[in-house]
Parts: sequence; C-alpha cells; structure tokens
Amino acid sequence: MKNPKTLATVLGTLVLLAVGFLFFRGPKPIIEIKAEKLADIGPFPLVNTYVTSVTVVVVLIVVALLATRKINLIPSGLQNAVEAVMEALYNICISTAGEKNGRRFFPVVMTIFTFIWIANWMALLPFFNAIGSVQKVDAHHFHEEAVVFSKSAGISLIKPNQKGIEFEVDETEVLAVQKRIDEATAAAAPAGTIAGLEHEKEETELKAHERAFALQLPKAAGLTLDLSSCHELEEAAKESCEEDIKLAHEEEAAAKLQEDGKQIGILIPYFRSMNTDINSPLSIAIWAMVFIEFWGITALGVFKYAGKFFVNPISNPIGTVVGLLEFVAEIARLISFTFRLFGNMLAGEILLLVMTFLVPFVVALPFYALETFVGIIQAFVFAMLTLVFGTLAVASHDDHGDEHEEHDDAPHGAPAAVAAL
Repeated sequence: MKNPKTLATVLGTLVLLAVGFLFFRGPKPIIEIKAEKLADIGPFPLVNTYVTSVTVVVVLIVVALLATRKINLIPSGLQNAVEAVMEALYNICISTAGEKNGRRFFPVVMTIFTFIWIANWMALLPFFNAIGSVQKVDAHHFHEEAVVFSKSAGISLIKPNQKGIEFEVDETEVLAVQKRIDEATAAAAPAGTIAGLEHEKEETELKAHERAFALQLPKAAGLTLDLSSCHELEEAAKESCEEDIKLAHEEEAAAKLQEDGKQIGILIPYFRSMNTDINSPLSIAIWAMVFIEFWGITALGVFKYAGKFFVNPISNPIGTVVGLLEFVAEIARLISFTFRLFGNMLAGEILLLVMTFLVPFVVALPFYALETFVGIIQAFVFAMLTLVFGTLAVASHDDHGDEHEEHDDAPHGAPAAVAAL
C-alpha cells in the first residue's frame, strides 16, 4: 500500500468506524410493524405513514409545477429529467399494450411508479424514524422495549448513546390465572365468575409489569449497584438476590431520573416509510386492481370479460375449472401486490436501522446504496405488473393465437413482459 491516498482512505475509514462505534451508536432500534398514531382528528386516527404519503404528494406536485412553469421545445434541467422518465415509461406502455391501450394505461402506471418511487427514496432521508414525540412507558403504559430520553416540551429525536431498556416480564402467575379462566370457561361457569377471573388476570399482569419496570429503573438511571454478595449463590438464588437489590433501589433510581430530567419512553416518529405500513401497499394494490378490472370490462364488455372466469360447466367442464382458477389468481394478485412491496420495504428499513445501530457511518453506506436501488426497482415492478395485468385483462380468449390479425390495440408485448417479471 504505497499510494498515500489509499493509505489515507483506509486510515480515515478505520477512524470513522471506531468513532461511530464508540461515540455515535444509537439505542437498539425498536421495530414496530404497525404505524404509530400521532393524533386523533375526530374519529380519524392520524398515523405517521399517512403524514408521509401526503408529503410525497406535495413533493410530486411541487416538482410538476417547477418542471412545467417554463416549458421549452428543447427541454433542459428539471423539465428534461421529468420528460425522460415519462417518455421511457410511455414507450414501455406502448410496446407492451399497443398504441391505444398503452395511451390508456400510461397515466395510472406512471402515477403508481412515481408515487412509490419517491415515497421509497424519501424514507432514506435522515429525519425519518429519528424525530418525533416521546410516549411515556411505565407499568400502566407498558412496552417491552424503551429508551431513556431527556425530557423535552416538544420535538425529540434519537441521539447517540441513549440507553436502551428491555423489560422481561415474569408471566408465571398470569399464565396460572389464564389456566383457571380456561377451566372455568370449559366448565360453563357463571359469567360473574369468569369476569372476576378476568379482572384478577388484569391485576396480575399490572403487578408483573410493575416488577419488570422496577427492575430496570437502576439501569435507566445509571446507578452502579453492588451485586458482589450474590456472586457465590447458585443460579436461581443468584438471580433472586440480584432482583432484590435492584428492587431495593427502585425509589432512588426514580428520584435520580427525575433529578436528571429524564424519562423512559418510546419515540413516535413524525415521518416513517409509507410502504412499511401494510395499509399503504394494500390501498395502492386495491386501486391498481380496480383499474385493471375497469379496463377489462370496458374493453370487452361485462359478459365477455366475466366469461374469462365463469364458463358453462356442462358444455366445457375443463374450461370451468380453469376459469375458477383464473378468478382465484385474479383475487390473489392483491396479496401478491401488497406483500411484495410491503415485505421488501419493511425488511430494508429494519436492515438500515440495525446497521446504523451496530456500526454507524461507513458500514451503513453500502446498505443505503442498496435501498436506493431497491426503492426504484420495487416501484418499477409494481407499475409493470399493473401494466401487464391490465394488458391481459383487455385481451380476449378469442384473440389468443391469432397472430396474423393486425389490431392497433393488440397487446404485442404482454407475454414478453410477463416472462421478464
């Protein structure tokens, strides 16, 4: 390694790795599958993924206005970039579905592509999952994981070296009560007896949460406890001894947290990747399927389109079975659409959170590059599947194999597109 630049790059990388690992590691990420609620607007719960989706729409509107405010015959700058993307996707639509149907499908396909693409890329911005409000965690508002935050009146953010807390609940007594409830239910016990057992279970769960919370207070407050007296004991006795010492310092730990202006809670981020909430991919998938069925019905007519799936079982029993299978496959596309996008984006977000927790800076960069690629690929796949399924929807069974007929709206590229995807 004689090149000074190479040596400097390697040394700089190692320094960044060391500094990031020692001083800039965040708390262990708390993974939530369900979107977090920010507020209630009447009966409507405002969740962070909805805020992100509205922000994406605003960004797309702003880009469209900026790109079209001064339209030139020879495009340049932002207008050139937008037209290049639109022209590329338009050509794909025409080559796949034909001139007539390609023009018809293009607005929907383009909307789906740009909406998912920009949403996926926006999720890589540094303030996503890092800035929000703190929801307090205690025995009554229990959460299995939490972070020690400095108290703030408004916005909070995940900072380096914040303590992560994990609560381990002893559910032995809770399970015992649940067993009694199951036995009472099986024996058809009176409703009052079962209700009493349910209340007892709630009280037992609360006590278990209180104990789990109290055991972690010394760690959250940064107290150093002397546990040496427990080291010589056997495993069960040692664990019990350590828990007794921790419980003995519960009030001291709570007082220290109060004095330091800290609290135990979880961050409810204001912005979260839209497609990590299953409702977002599902809603896009539903609208995609609505357009696909609309295109098929308006192109072929209600009865001819329905004839693809429902065939007279007497005259064509095999066609009936095939049609029913196609109908199930048509409905199953909703699941395919939804979980392909949801699974990939959720996995990517978890990967980024874990990598930035383990080794910030350098090691996380390749994964950000990977997610940049995955973000646009997932948008393209979703849009292309909508295009291909729309092309198949407008194609009649009578047209299959009729290669010599020249129709302006014939789906010439559909089989190739399906094979490619």
